[in-house]
Amino acid sequence: MTMVRSAFMLVLLGLVGACDTGRNEALEVRVYGEAYIEEGLPADIFVDGWSLRYEKFLVSVGGVAVAQQGSAPGLEVKEFQVFDLTRASDGAGQVVASELVSLGRYDDTRFTIAPDPAATAGNATDADLKLMVDGGFSVYAAGTATKGGERKRFAWGFATHTDYSACESLAEVRGGQPGVVQLTIHGDHLMYDDLYSETPNVTFELIAAADTDGDGEVTRAELLAVDLRPLANYQVGSTDIVDLWHFIEHLTTTLGHIDGEGHCEATRAS
Repeated sequence: MTMVRSAFMLVLLGLVGACDTGRNEALEVRVYGEAYIEEGLPADIFVDGWSLRYEKFLVSVGGVAVAQQGSAPGLEVKEFQVFDLTRASDGAGQVVASELVSLGRYDDTRFTIAPDPAATAGNATDADLKLMVDGGFSVYAAGTATKGGERKRFAWGFATHTDYSACESLAEVRGGQPGVVQLTIHGDHLMYDDLYSETPNVTFELIAAADTDGDGEVTRAELLAVDLRPLANYQVGSTDIVDLWHFIEHLTTTLGHIDGEGHCEATRAS
């Protein structure tokens, strides 16, 4: 009888251990701008011979939640942090959050890129955090484009609010194997010439031509003055966008992906 009871207790303890996954393995969320933001956009991806290097690419990221399909989030961070994605990361990106979670496949992620006056610094400097908070920006991109001997500078801040949901993340968390979810930010999207095409061109020529005072810097006011309506490209779909500034502003709502090229549903808040 004692042997039977002992065997029963061992089985019971085994079942308890099997059911109690114990939030016992790490799940990490990182934000990454890929080589295009860390190293630059090479001429071979442009249709017009330009190349581009970002000097700053700041994003305000928060509202992060990572879950297994149909379950409550195993990792959730509501607070916003500002990251400079031009910082070299050896392909790893910047750490947003880390948590011990139950084992499983974490294939349902959501996050938001939006301004937040209470944002803190992820890897951003104090000066860049102040720039984002004081400016009310969600995205700030500054850099230089070159073509032959021609150089054009830009520094643009945007206040768009974009919720990325139902992101098809790929993280597998197993015993002894932490999982990683990558919030991927596509810096080439700001140079697209179509808001909705699956195969837009990457181009800078129209932006460069907007520098009508010839001082080498393309400003918001100069982009606002570019009328897109006579152009065959720069398609805007059903939006009421007519100028180049608001065109690029809209493109900031397409930056977010998951685990490289993974899909998210993007919703721009009004």
